[in-house]
Amino acid sequence: MNKVIIALSIAVLVGGCASQGQQVAEVEQRDLFEETQRDAELERAEAEKQAQIQREQDELKRQLEEQQRRQELADQGAGDAIDEPVIRPLSDNNFGSGDASGDPRVQLNEPGSLLAKRSVYYDFDRYDIKEEFVPVIEAHANFLLAHPDIKIKVEGNCDDRGSREYNLALGQRRADSVKRAMTLLGVDEKQIETVSFGAERPVAFGQDEASWSQNRRSDIIYPELSR
Repeated sequence: MNKVIIALSIAVLVGGCASQGQQVAEVEQRDLFEETQRDAELERAEAEKQAQIQREQDELKRQLEEQQRRQELADQGAGDAIDEPVIRPLSDNNFGSGDASGDPRVQLNEPGSLLAKRSVYYDFDRYDIKEEFVPVIEAHANFLLAHPDIKIKVEGNCDDRGSREYNLALGQRRADSVKRAMTLLGVDEKQIETVSFGAERPVAFGQDEASWSQNRRSDIIYPELSR
């Protein structure tokens, strides 16, 4: 009788261990599946991010190629058909009428020069750089290439539509788009700091498109030269 009881006890114990082991295995399988799913989602998100970056780079390259084509047309005497300013190569020192080896403050503040323009504006809910602002970015990129010791801060801004979190993220993408464009032109990324203020720093306070359009911008700031 005792032997039967002992045998039954052992059978129950073995069965319990097997059941517990199966539960542990199921939990481990579920955890592994969830981890695999998370990894797959992260990979998809990273792939989408890289694809977006590539699209932006391709668009910027297209704009720069178009700008170069316009420059070639201007050099061939077809400049009357060009209705936008064209940036010449760095070797031509196209920072205005001044010399690139002169006082940087003078170059940056020369009236009518592209360097005097410090803002890039965007369409609603967009952060891609419009063709009309490519010359401005090229001018500042050339300036930074000529002055590798100078650093800038690019401040991204939005109009006041949308949540605070969304606008901060959008403002950062706008600032980063300017940095990415300049680095594609050869500027050392260590010369460029980016920050987003979202909708916290408007320059126009109306509730209309005329005001909103002035607040959708990236500002190029030269902290060392504004002291």
